[in-house]
Amino acid sequence: MKMICEFISLGCRGYLAWLFIYAAYDKVWWPAAFALDMAKYDLLPIWVVNAASASLAWMEIVCGGLLLIGLMHRAAAFWVAVMLTMFTGLMIYAGFTGAGFDCGCFPGQQSHPAGFQAALRDFFMLLPALWLLWKPGAWLKIYP
Repeated sequence: MKMICEFISLGCRGYLAWLFIYAAYDKVWWPAAFALDMAKYDLLPIWVVNAASASLAWMEIVCGGLLLIGLMHRAAAFWVAVMLTMFTGLMIYAGFTGAGFDCGCFPGQQSHPAGFQAALRDFFMLLPALWLLWKPGAWLKIYP
């Protein structure tokens, strides 16, 4: 059973690392497009949007990288869970407000409309992060 848990934990780490690095790649290289996507939600003051979008993009890269190499992967899983909880709540908010725009999750890619369907997708992305908080695993880790 322990071996199965270790395998699942390693798979969750790999999946979340790939997901967050992939999602953040365009956000880091084209920050203006991501800032525009963030501004569409009209939740932050306009003077905060640039700093928030850049910080979020780099936080996604850092957390994905930490999960990939196994360095402080439980802390990285915690922050991934926090981000995915925030994203899920934001998509629920967008669903209630009837937002018909792209969610901004993967800038430069195909359209992903904000709303309840995106909230469900984000919730299912949250499950591997919660698994890693419960059973972080020891395979291929550098530091607990």
